[in-house]
Amino acid sequence: MKLIILAFCTTLVLFTSCNSSQKNKPTTDTKEESPAIEITDKNTTMKNTKWKLMTLMGLDVSDKQAFITFSEDNTVFGNTGCNSFNGNYEDLPGLKVSIGQMAATLRACEDMEIEKQFMAVLEKADNYSLQGITMSLNKARMAPLATFEAITEE
Repeated sequence: MKLIILAFCTTLVLFTSCNSSQKNKPTTDTKEESPAIEITDKNTTMKNTKWKLMTLMGLDVSDKQAFITFSEDNTVFGNTGCNSFNGNYEDLPGLKVSIGQMAATLRACEDMEIEKQFMAVLEKADNYSLQGITMSLNKARMAPLATFEAITEE
């Protein structure tokens, strides 16, 4: 009996240690009641990917819960970290994009400046670039207006 228990414990330790490398992947907790968000490690496409806002006009805003998703049916939706928004977009040849006027909820929040800038960027952006799990929205050949990282929710 002791041999069976010892074998079971050894197997359990081995399986647990094999899974420890999984725990080293970067994660971000959205809120205490929300599940963790794991950054993917594959090449992504603009469509059907949840994009977490990382920088906005060169400033780090990764602590905000802002995100955007471009759907196959040319609709776009997301959250500014306070208010939800949705609208339409057009995916044009040559990594060009035209994002239509957005509709948003009207909650009052502590820091509305980030939200205002995020919505303004969506209206200004005319192209995007993809590199691995990173997407940026750009205007002409200027520095990126906003950068995002692809995420998946567990």
